Amino acid sequence: MDQRISFQNEAKDAIAAIISLPDVPNGKGIILLHCFTCTKHHRIMRSLADCLCGSGFTVLRFDFSGNGESGGKLEDATYTKMLGEVRAAVTLLENRGIKRIGVAGHSMGAMLGLLAANEDARIAAVGFISGSSQAARVREVFPEDVVEKAEREGSSGAFIYGRKIVLKKEFLLDVERFNVGHAAAVLGRPLLIVHGTKDEVIPPFHARQIYHWAKEPKSLEMMEGADHLFRDETHLGKLRGTVCSWFAHNL
Repeated sequence: MDQRISFQNEAKDAIAAIISLPDVPNGKGIILLHCFTCTKHHRIMRSLADCLCGSGFTVLRFDFSGNGESGGKLEDATYTKMLGEVRAAVTLLENRGIKRIGVAGHSMGAMLGLLAANEDARIAAVGFISGSSQAARVREVFPEDVVEKAEREGSSGAFIYGRKIVLKKEFLLDVERFNVGHAAAVLGRPLLIVHGTKDEVIPPFHARQIYHWAKEPKSLEMMEGADHLFRDETHLGKLRGTVCSWFAHNL
């Protein structure tokens, strides 16, 4: 059963969320984190939520501030702010009596999930789907002249993925604070890395780097032929099965 709920981040923005409650709960919870400029309704998020909930997990997915139905402005987003929203989501599940909590993120959400686990020992397992090994790689989403203008003048605008986004210098400086490789190297908790061999957005070598840097326990699934968004239903189904099975054994 899905319930629409909301919680607040540190800036007092209302964060829109959906919590999926299993018929036979196993006492464990998973937080799903969407990609850059996506929402909790992305088909990857919905597919994973359905499978995980069917396996007994309580599943929470939400829109980062400035995205979807959440409050706040996208231009005010930083990794630091979004990591605060992940912590608030963990606390929300804790307050509902969930004792074991994992996170699974896609693309930017994958990086944020790993970085969040590095800062928060309450996160017991991480699913890293189509993520980058470099936190600052998000700079490459924007044209070079847009990045240069933001660094020089404080902000700049561009049309990215069909929407106008204001890029602030604050965001560019904030991403430089984080080291995804280090987060993997010191995690020491179960880590699943899934990446398509035909990912056209984040090359597959990023997944292999994270795997080589990470401590055990770790698993790597290179999904033959899958692109960044797992557009092929066969690939999406394999992703869903892989993630659900792994969390059932590792959380």
